[in-house]
Amino acid sequence: MSSTTRNKKHKKGKGSLKKKDRRLNRKSADRLDLYQRSVNSPETDVDFVTEQFEALRGRSARHFREDFCGTAAMAAEFLKRDIKNTAEGFDLDPEPVTWGKNRNFAKVEDWEERMTFHLTDVRNPADKRPDLTCAQNFSYWYFKERAELLGYFKSVYADLAEDGLFVVDLYGGPEAMSEMEEEREIDGGAFTYVWDQKQYNPGSGEYNTAIHFRFNDGSEWKNAFEYNWRFWHLTELRDVMFEAGFTEVRPYFEGTDEDDEEEGNGIFDYDEVGENCEAWLGYLIALKGPKSSETAPKKKKKKK
Repeated sequence: MSSTTRNKKHKKGKGSLKKKDRRLNRKSADRLDLYQRSVNSPETDVDFVTEQFEALRGRSARHFREDFCGTAAMAAEFLKRDIKNTAEGFDLDPEPVTWGKNRNFAKVEDWEERMTFHLTDVRNPADKRPDLTCAQNFSYWYFKERAELLGYFKSVYADLAEDGLFVVDLYGGPEAMSEMEEEREIDGGAFTYVWDQKQYNPGSGEYNTAIHFRFNDGSEWKNAFEYNWRFWHLTELRDVMFEAGFTEVRPYFEGTDEDDEEEGNGIFDYDEVGENCEAWLGYLIALKGPKSSETAPKKKKKKK
């Protein structure tokens, strides 16, 4: 398992800089464009959730719900996959939703007939019961009290189709709770993404983080995005999911790159145990209805 940190599951950009990227700076940059290029990987994410749905449920997911959807990059990608697919997105902030409509859905066929946006609380029901509901980029950490998180998970459970899946990503390991910055070059060095773990309070679980962007001309967009969350641990989340009514909760951990053991390989495998490392990325898939017949592979014992 990798000792990767935040968002390392998304590949670094390669190749020569485009002309527009050479001029990129604090004044010319688009905050949401920078975020989407640095953090989102809708093709990879949709591959994972749809493949897991088919493996666990033996059919294709047709209706997708993206909670805390922002620019709704995942929903747009899901709609691109098949004209039969439909989706709904929930978010309170109209700014990223409007941006996403203009940027992510421009080449999606009949998207206005197949996509519904809800500028409302994610605890509200969808128009149609989703096969798949996703809450990505640790967005559900917005719920700081256990009762709030349980209420959200219960609303997801009630809203899902009878054999629906709920998928969240998560982050853990000792390094995840350290106050530190991590830099990563994006799109071949067009700009630098900075993940800043500002503060973690072990007594309350309060977790303050931010995203900065640094440019080749020396300018910087500091605190382009700021988050005040509670750090939720995997075992806590599983307990709350079971309490919400889910029949099975499956953890998936990222593997290690063959050429660099400090890097993740972007491949997430079902593993009930996991491995202890400095930092890791993973998913939890919670099942409504019948349990899956798929079992986790047996782990090989490490040589001493």
